[in-house]
Amino acid sequence: MIQARDGRILFLIKALVAMLFISKISFGSVLPVPQSFSFLIYQQGLHPFLNVFLCALFGVPLAFLSLRVRSRNHLSGFYKLFVFLLMLTLTVQTLLQAHYVNPDESAVMQVGALGVALFMIVVYGLLIPSLWNVEEFLRYIQRWAGALVLLSLILLVVAGGGVFKGGRFVGVFKHIPHMVTCATVAFIFSLGTFLKEEKLKHKIWSGLVLAASFFAIILTGTRSSAAAALMAFVVTLILHKTETNQGRVFKFAFVSFVLTFSLFFGVQVYDFARGIATGEASLGTREAQDGVASRWEEVERGSQIFLQEPWLGHGLLSKFAAGNEVDVSNYNAMKDPHNIFVSAGVVGGWPLLVLSGIALILMLIGSLKSLATVDFAKRQVAIYLLSHIPILVIYHIHLSIGGMADRLYWMVFGFVAASMAKTGKS
Repeated sequence: MIQARDGRILFLIKALVAMLFISKISFGSVLPVPQSFSFLIYQQGLHPFLNVFLCALFGVPLAFLSLRVRSRNHLSGFYKLFVFLLMLTLTVQTLLQAHYVNPDESAVMQVGALGVALFMIVVYGLLIPSLWNVEEFLRYIQRWAGALVLLSLILLVVAGGGVFKGGRFVGVFKHIPHMVTCATVAFIFSLGTFLKEEKLKHKIWSGLVLAASFFAIILTGTRSSAAAALMAFVVTLILHKTETNQGRVFKFAFVSFVLTFSLFFGVQVYDFARGIATGEASLGTREAQDGVASRWEEVERGSQIFLQEPWLGHGLLSKFAAGNEVDVSNYNAMKDPHNIFVSAGVVGGWPLLVLSGIALILMLIGSLKSLATVDFAKRQVAIYLLSHIPILVIYHIHLSIGGMADRLYWMVFGFVAASMAKTGKS
């Protein structure tokens, strides 16, 4: 028998988490890398197939080593039951889809996509949270995300327009969602490390990442992430226990400022926020866009696709316009509705749609319960999840091993589930 602190296990876990970031970096920002090459390079970074291979290379040994671990973090029974039902539903739906919905498409590819999705859930949603310390998770993620945010801002000065795509700040990453995810998690996790750090150099680092990541969020022009960051800031400040007179004075002054500001400028702030949502005002360098209307268009379009196969769904590869040969360049945003319920319905029909509703309820309960803990790392992970529940609702279901947000969310789900458990070890 071995311990979860075994060096081999820690190495594999950290490698899997590092892949979350590395797989989405566009090395063309700093190196003369071709746009694409075979199954190795895609969009000047790691090819998705290589990403999956490397995750399997680290994940399979971790799974075997975990069988010999004597003591691990206990995960909530409700969470484990939900994961079991989710995996069972995905398996049944995919097999039925291959026969009844997508008979002309490659059954091997459809089953392969299922295997990759199940692998991601098990490794990132179950194994890592049960084997890793939540404080190490928070600090490790904060260091990676913080370093990449700072590098992105340095390139903004050096490369200028080279870090923008479609008028939006992408930094060192391939696409805007990766930059948004990186900056947001860096900001929220740095809130916790900044308040917890005692050494000056560590506090300076966290403070630097905190400021840089919020600036990066504004540069991306992503309204939902800016709102999540502000929400996390307020909740963190309220829940953080101050033991010094200076800290109490700061909290009192901040609350007084917010109340006074709201009293005198609340109407103007509301009008500005409403203007951003309706497209009358812009955020950062992003052009004004009616967020309400654009999201509703997503819902209507996705609902039409869902109603074509309401009970079975179209499968995990539906957004890639899958054929006999799956090509990642065939991603079709029109088939990827930005709403978790509609997205779940498109992928797995009514069964998966119902499970997505149950998932949101469990997230809300889990994050609220975890806020009561005195452990700063558990609390900050819960704050991250709580602030992102609205984003999860207006985005899509996260069932791909290739995405940055997918793997990060599943680790967060698992660590919150560990915080909810009645016992710490099993």
